[in-house]
Amino acid sequence: MRFLLITFFLLFSVLTVTTFKTQASAAYSPQVHRLHIGDIFSFQDGEAWQTIKILDIQTEAQTQTTVHVLIYQLSESKPTLHALRTQPILTYHTPVSQTLFSSKWFYIGNTTPQKSELKSYIKYLKNNDFKKYAEVTNQKVDDLIFRANTLYTKGYALSQAAQYQQAIAAYEQAISVFPLYYEAIDKIGFAYMDMGEFEKAIKYFDRSLEVYPKGTTALYYKGMSYINLEDLENALATFKQGMEKFPEQKETFEEMYQSLSKLTL
Repeated sequence: MRFLLITFFLLFSVLTVTTFKTQASAAYSPQVHRLHIGDIFSFQDGEAWQTIKILDIQTEAQTQTTVHVLIYQLSESKPTLHALRTQPILTYHTPVSQTLFSSKWFYIGNTTPQKSELKSYIKYLKNNDFKKYAEVTNQKVDDLIFRANTLYTKGYALSQAAQYQQAIAAYEQAISVFPLYYEAIDKIGFAYMDMGEFEKAIKYFDRSLEVYPKGTTALYYKGMSYINLEDLENALATFKQGMEKFPEQKETFEEMYQSLSKLTL
């Protein structure tokens, strides 16, 4: 089995802070404020107030700072920390650029993000920054990978025994532990192919390619699934895509493409 954990670990970013000036108002004095986790800011948009809370701050390659925020629903009056305790939440997590913050924003105060406020952000980390996900959930990456591998091995054994539904369940468990485990996603596609459910297989090969766009195996067997569905048009398009996207594997895709082309003459 091949793992590209190094690639995923390189996605890990360190926390940083950014400085900007907040606007003067009757309620909030002007100041130079450094962004911190838990900071709450608001600005007036027409007659309504838009308020956000910082969940995390990340800098990628020391050049681009991304601020992860929670967004409250609009309020008619200028917000306070006390009022925000009962203010409904519009979006629990969205990443924004640090450039969003300008002189239009007022600093309200700081409150530590609660577990309920961090659920969506943690889910985002699990699918995009696995190392940091393990860190913020007090888990070890090696332990998580070991657990995922154990479930993968169980799924493989079940597949070999033609117990495909049980195998799929094991592979899904492996993916739930490690969402970037594209080999396990591929194996679910193969299991559905073995069961003759080629449309479902294609969905999983597409899912695998979303996680790992360089997956030649997923793309090739996506094309093979289209062949089994007698959908030659999409099969041709898939193998042509492989020829163009993976020049180092061009011959493999080209062979199938040419064979199918003869059938359409």
